[in-house]
Amino acid sequence: MKRERFLTFLHDHILSMFAGSEIAGEEESGPRDACVAQGTGGTLLVKFSRNDATRFVIKRVQPFKTFELSLVRSIIEESNIIFKTDLGEDFLQGLEGQVTQRAICKALSKSAGETLNTLLTVVSQWGLRTYEGRKAQFGFIVTNTKCPKETNPNMRIDHILRKDYSALLSDGKNTCMAISSDGYLLSYQSLGHSPNRNLLAPYEYIDMANLCTGAKIGVCLVSEGDVLIFKDRQLLFAKRNGAWVCFSHEEIISKLADKANEVEDVRKAIYLSALDTSFARDGGCIVHVNSGDRMNILKHIDAGDLLFKDCYDYKQQERINQSFFVGLDGQTEIPPFEEFLKEDRCSKSANLIRIIQGKKFQELDRKLRQELIGIDGATIIDYDGSIIACGAIIKIEAGSVGGGRLAAAKTLSNYGISMKISADGKIEGFRMDRNKLRVKPIFVIG
Repeated sequence: MKRERFLTFLHDHILSMFAGSEIAGEEESGPRDACVAQGTGGTLLVKFSRNDATRFVIKRVQPFKTFELSLVRSIIEESNIIFKTDLGEDFLQGLEGQVTQRAICKALSKSAGETLNTLLTVVSQWGLRTYEGRKAQFGFIVTNTKCPKETNPNMRIDHILRKDYSALLSDGKNTCMAISSDGYLLSYQSLGHSPNRNLLAPYEYIDMANLCTGAKIGVCLVSEGDVLIFKDRQLLFAKRNGAWVCFSHEEIISKLADKANEVEDVRKAIYLSALDTSFARDGGCIVHVNSGDRMNILKHIDAGDLLFKDCYDYKQQERINQSFFVGLDGQTEIPPFEEFLKEDRCSKSANLIRIIQGKKFQELDRKLRQELIGIDGATIIDYDGSIIACGAIIKIEAGSVGGGRLAAAKTLSNYGISMKISADGKIEGFRMDRNKLRVKPIFVIG
């Protein structure tokens, strides 16, 4: 494959899968070098053929893991198969779109790889259409059970999904269909309620993820058209906006630690709620505040958005101190917090205090956490999980660029790890690089 053509392939099928990755350059390579290898600093080295004289260096904020290298290796192997044929370029481009999907299926299961590939193809087609005016939703569990040869061909899942009635069977949230490794319907079942609500999966699909143990692989089509793949009780892949995304949950959770933010259950709760908000397409902005920056961040938050008395007292005292020097209103008495909450502009804060009932973020019901983040504005969470504010309208620093959520996330990164969740589901994490005095992206998901 020519260099320019391979570059296009990398952009379309590798960089898009590992969000936040980019080509950082090239390095010399010989025939003894593998087509896919780990580079320095956790980078990824890729070339199409062993005879290529150079390898592209792909980097991203988080290092590439062993499983991800294996997946890329499968993608390159699959691409070699189709591009070494004599098929025309137009036909090759059509096959090229199947390369990543086939590689994912092979990486997930040797026995059910072909069934998974067929299932994903047909389900993706359903994602582009509607049934009686609404988007179809599906849930499947692919097992390692194989059906007898005499099984009725009408029970093949690709046959079932080509019939309109299938749009009413299973939704991946409450019900699912069990499929054999060779592609036949085994059973229909209701999803039980998972006792563990902290699985690494979007909130509405926790019960589906809970079933995906051992060799079982879950496949869901959601109403927004996304295709989700679950294994080992977690979300592993998602096809969003036409491109496959690989999820590295534990690695992202570890990156939410900064300075004294070592309370792991807080970090995990924040990540899971960001994931829930992303797949609910709600959008949001979250900051996990450094230990010691609780009061420093208050200069960006209006007093009417604060949920703690000590934060309110500090904010009001700062206002009085400033008014002494600039001669604003001369007011020196601070209204008690309880009286302040009776003002109309404090309606949201007064009711959120009642709803939260003094609990820390990680102690709240996971669905409630998602709803809080979805309130327009930023959610400010202290290092120990205390919720300083929800739906706070942030006073942006001068010179900030981008949309409101992005500008807020970058401003708040001065005080901890901040996240911007776009309405299209993309999650971006930021922190302040103290050495270079600039905002640094630390991860991108989706």
